[in-house]
Amino acid sequence: MVDTPLNYLLAVALTATLTLLAVAIHYEALRLISEFHPRRLSGKLNIGAVIVLIIVTHCIEAIVFSAGYWLGADVLAIGQLTGMREHGPVAYIYFSLETFTTQSIGDIFPIGPLRLLASVQPLVGLILIGWSTSFTFLIMRRDWRGEEEGHG
Repeated sequence: MVDTPLNYLLAVALTATLTLLAVAIHYEALRLISEFHPRRLSGKLNIGAVIVLIIVTHCIEAIVFSAGYWLGADVLAIGQLTGMREHGPVAYIYFSLETFTTQSIGDIFPIGPLRLLASVQPLVGLILIGWSTSFTFLIMRRDWRGEEEGHG
C-alpha cells in the first residue's frame, strides 16, 4: 500500500459514494417508517416499533460502510484496518458500528488513505442519528397527541 494521489482520490470517491448511499437509505427508511408504521397500535407500541426500525436502519447503514472498508482494504488497496485478529466480515462490521456511533474503542484503526472514510463516517453517523431523533420526536408528538384526543 502506497499513499499516492490516486489512492486518495479513490478514498474520496469511496467516502462520497458511501455517504450518499447512507443518506439515501436513511431517507427512504424514514419515509417508509412514516408511511407504514402501525398506527392502529397504541402510541407506546408505535414508538417502540419506530425505534426498533430506526435501529435496524442504522445497523444497515453501518454495514454499508463496512462493505466500503472491505472494498478499500481488500479490493482497492487504499489502506487497511490494523489491530484485527480476523479480517472477516464481522471485524469490518464491528469497526464500522463503533465508528458510526462515534464510540471508537481504538482496538482497530485505519491506516493509509482509508483513514478518510473513518474520519467522515462518524460525522455521517451523528447527522443521521440526529435526523432519527428529530423524526422520532415528530412521530411521538403525532401519536401521543392522537392518544390524548382519543381519550378526551
